[in-house]
Amino acid sequence: MKTWSASPPRRVSVVVAGAGARGGYEAGVLSVLVPRLRSAGVETLRFVGTSAGAINATVFAALSHLPPADQAQQALQVWRNITVSDVFRSPIIGFPRVATRATGQLLRIPRVQLTNLLDTYPLHRTAESVIDWNQLRTNIAEGHTTLAVVATSGADNRTVVFVDRADSVPLPPPDDERPIDYVAADITLEHVLASSAIPIVFPPVHISDSKQWDGWYLDGGIRLNAPLKPAIALGTDAIAVVATHPEVDATPPAPANNLPPDVDDVVVRLMDAALVDRMIEDLRTLAKVNTLVDSTEPATTAGRPRKVIPFLPITPPARATLGNLAEEVFANQRHQRRGVVRMLRQAELRMLGRALGGDGPRRGDLFSYLYFDHEFIEASIELGQRDANAALDDVPPNQVPWRVGPRPPLSTA
Repeated sequence: MKTWSASPPRRVSVVVAGAGARGGYEAGVLSVLVPRLRSAGVETLRFVGTSAGAINATVFAALSHLPPADQAQQALQVWRNITVSDVFRSPIIGFPRVATRATGQLLRIPRVQLTNLLDTYPLHRTAESVIDWNQLRTNIAEGHTTLAVVATSGADNRTVVFVDRADSVPLPPPDDERPIDYVAADITLEHVLASSAIPIVFPPVHISDSKQWDGWYLDGGIRLNAPLKPAIALGTDAIAVVATHPEVDATPPAPANNLPPDVDDVVVRLMDAALVDRMIEDLRTLAKVNTLVDSTEPATTAGRPRKVIPFLPITPPARATLGNLAEEVFANQRHQRRGVVRMLRQAELRMLGRALGGDGPRRGDLFSYLYFDHEFIEASIELGQRDANAALDDVPPNQVPWRVGPRPPLSTA
């Protein structure tokens, strides 16, 4: 595995992937990574996030005026204070609304649509209160950080990257290959909620930045869950990637059972294709391009010199890690005494878990995206911190183990 030995990067893009309730894991990683980047001499952190990654990116950007340790501590407290009631209302209470709208849409009643299954007004209230939006504006205006959040346009299904930064450098042109559009914006609550609008489960969000971009938006992870390409297009010296799926899966293959994949297994595989495979492809492409640029004469793209962009992915060791953790926490809670309200919400989560996860070999995967439970989030934070420390342990405290080439295959010995 080729590592970076040139001068330390000064501008680093921190790419935070979509994660849902797994965002606690990402916050745990960032609580270790951000102070390390600062101690390694990084002058500017450029946060780029999708879905729950957009929430984490915005939280850390709004705290970027603080010393790194305080920034990490306050960001973790945001996640430690979140409960399922801070994200969506009881599905039981919301069922009549869902049934009425589903019936109206089936009968083609004008202006009656079923756009989502869960009422996420509590998430709107939570995000409004836990993020200091005025401080975010100040931090960006004073050059402490830049922020980009990724959403998916409900009109044409293109990825839209809303970019908030103080400099006057022109934004990248539209990328019709992926396809991606870049839009200058003062990022607000609506942009972050749009990026986090999990399809079907959460409602689409309306954004009215300008006439051209006025419309409804959905979760950015539909097309671009780990936005590496925007991070490169916006300019950077290095990229740190924080995600809840690994670059290389350490899970041993499951034994063959001669049974066809059931619905739950297929849904998980579709999620892998949408959320994971593109990230892996982009990391491998970046490694290949770095190798080519590093081994040839200086090249140019569209008149601009190419350069090696070192990167560092920090992820769990296996795709099923957080799904298994959600199942473990979920099972342990059955034996604990709870208050009446807590017991009712846990019962709802159990039903939701059964509906989403079934009995497939990775049934915890789907459930873990909506498992906004204090114990699961705390366990996820600790796991993220352990994985970040493990990834950074190979170098002195004032350095970062940047890579430029492909990761070697995992040993099967």
